[in-house]
Order: sequence, then structure tokens, then C-alpha cells
Amino acid sequence: MTQQKKLWAALLLTGIVGGVVGMVLTELMHFIQHHAYGYAAFRANGTPISFREGAEQAAPLRRLAVLAGCGVAVGCGWWALQRFGRPLVSIQTALKRPLAGLPFGETVCHALLQIITVALGSPLGREVAPREMSSAFASLWIKRLGLDEDSARLLIACASGAGLAAVYNVPLAGTLFVLETLLGVWTQQAVAAALLTSVLATAVARLGLGDVQQYPLPELAVNQALLWWAAAAGPLLGGAAILFQRTAKPFPLLKRDNIRMVPLALAAFVAIGFISMFVPEILGNGKAGNQLVFAGLIDWQGSLTLTALKWAAVLLALAAGAYGGLITPSMMLGSTLAFASAALWNTFLPHMPSETAAVVGATVFLGVSMNMPLTAVVFILELTRAPAALLMPLCAGMATAVAAEKAWKNRQSA
Repeated sequence: MTQQKKLWAALLLTGIVGGVVGMVLTELMHFIQHHAYGYAAFRANGTPISFREGAEQAAPLRRLAVLAGCGVAVGCGWWALQRFGRPLVSIQTALKRPLAGLPFGETVCHALLQIITVALGSPLGREVAPREMSSAFASLWIKRLGLDEDSARLLIACASGAGLAAVYNVPLAGTLFVLETLLGVWTQQAVAAALLTSVLATAVARLGLGDVQQYPLPELAVNQALLWWAAAAGPLLGGAAILFQRTAKPFPLLKRDNIRMVPLALAAFVAIGFISMFVPEILGNGKAGNQLVFAGLIDWQGSLTLTALKWAAVLLALAAGAYGGLITPSMMLGSTLAFASAALWNTFLPHMPSETAAVVGATVFLGVSMNMPLTAVVFILELTRAPAALLMPLCAGMATAVAAEKAWKNRQSA
């Protein structure tokens, strides 16, 4: 079998495995959430109950107890994994040395720990777990098929994108994530491979999860004032995203193989649990806050409060050594900031829809903080299934934000 035939066979298998991984991890997360917080999956009329609603219905002391348990899982789990397992390999590191791949057993345990802790209320995202587990499976057949370095790199990147696409039901965003963020190349082969694996993974995941719209929203209004607000708010949201990057950079406080990580993690997550007794919307990956502002179920004061408390909760989790993604937490920080700024705009300037502004803010903050502006735009459109008319405000906000970010970085390096 030629190198090309081996590569495309591996890509086909990777797409299927990525879909299964996304489906299984999603079901596991929901199972743990329902039992930890004591709520049913569906109402009597058959509509699903969201994690936000389930956490809000749980008693405050139950939320505190669950987060304390989450702290024990974070501290003991990652300490044991670092102390007794082989060194973990990030996807970025694996892309630099693709023939070495990722250690399979340790990566699977690492991914399961992420899903378990996010299900218990860790304020970090869930997307890194399916990305890493899919890449670990792809690593199994790199040597067996005798792939060369370039083919192995493409396979690992596509596996990562497939995991993202499957867990969020975003095939095109998963494709762009591979090309823009992981590989940084747009060759015909890379585009075809990324499309194949992300679309196939999404199709497989839909067999078990259905064609789920992550954020079912009322029809989003778009007007001219929104376009001007997006262009004006872009640099401010981009600046906030840069600040978020910098505040998260020093963490964790201790190396994860240090036994003192266990009490540190317990203390940090008890603190998060205490906050959640009063503001349960900070729990989980950030979807709860997005749901509130996208649907206009909160005022601007509450939105700013959520921004501050979610930011603090994410930093506490990172300081304690927890792993997880930052995609949805970044979205929540951007959406809540944008919702509040829209209220200020509407006080003095032509009115525009605050809920739609929140969607734009989530996109801009995500694009800048994760260095993936194109992926962020498509990701939000697929998550919300927003109308095409929203593209112009999204692009205007992203353009001014990225321009301001580049100008700031150039000034810093001058």
C-alpha cells in the first residue's frame, strides 16, 4: 500500500473514531451532571433540562459539596497521573514530533479526568478531552502503518479537529481549526483531509447525539447600529481577551507532581463552590452564562457580575492545576462583557439588540484569546445557526479587534 493510501485509510478511521469519542464523552458528561446535581435529563413534556437549570435547582450546599469532590478529583487525579504515568504530551507538542505521538493510556485517563471534572462543575471547557483522546487513538496506527512525518502530523491535527467537530456538532469549524490553528497551512491535501475527518466525525456523533443545536435562540435581530457597535467594541473586547491570556499565563501555581497540589486543588474548588452557592451560573464550561445573555434573561449589572466571577473561577481552577479547554469560558467572558457594553451604547446612541451584541462579543473574545479569528466566526455561526446577516457585524468586530491586537503587540515589541 502506498503512503497516500495508508494516510487516507488512517484519516477515514480517524473520522469514525473521533465521532465515537465525541459521542461517548458527551454522554458520560451528561450522566455525571445529572447524578451529581440530582436533576432529570428531560421534563415531563419531553424537552431537555440544561445543566444551567439543573445546577440552579440543586441546593446551595449540594453545589458546594460537589465542587469539593471536584477539587479532590483534580488534585488526586492529576497528581497521580503525573507522578506515576508517562509524561503527558500536548497536541501542539505532538505536532512538532508527530512520529512519537501521544502516550495512549495516560492521554485517555487525562481526557476522562477533564470530562469528569467539567461535569462536576469545573469552570473550564470540555473540548480538549475529545481532541486529545482522538489524537491518542490516531497515534496508535502511525507506526503500524509506517506513516512519514508529514502524514503523521496531518493525521494528528485532523484527529484533534474531528474531536472538536464531534463534541460541538461543528464540522466546518472543526475543519478551519485544523487549518488555521493547528497546521497553519491551506494546501489542497490538508483542506480535503480536515474536511473528511471533521464531517465524518460529526456524522458519526449525530447517530448517538442527534443533530443538536448547542444554543437554540430566538431569531437574532441585526441592524445598522449593531454594525457600528461591533466595529467600535472590537478593540475593547480584544484588549480584554489579551488581558485574560495574561492573567491565565502564570498558572498552575505548583507542578502537578507535587503532593501539595491536592490540598491546593481542594481549597480552590471549595472557593468556587462557595461562589456557586450564590451564582450557580459560573459552573461548567460557560454555556450557562451564554444562554442567559443570548436570550436576554439577565440585566447588564448581572452580566458584569458574571464576567468578574467567571473570570475568577477560571483562574482558581487553573491555579489549582485543573486541565480543560478555554473555548466556551472565553465565549462567556466575551458575551457577558458585550451584553453590558451594549446596554451602555443603547443609553446614548441608536438602539441595537443587546442579545445579538452578546453573540458578536463571544465571537470576538474567542477569536482573539485563542488566536483563531476565522474559526471563531464559523464556530459561533454553527453553534447558534444565526442568520447570514450576522456575518458583517461578526467580521467588523473581529477585524478591529485583531488590528488592535497586532498594533498593541507591535508596540510592546518595539
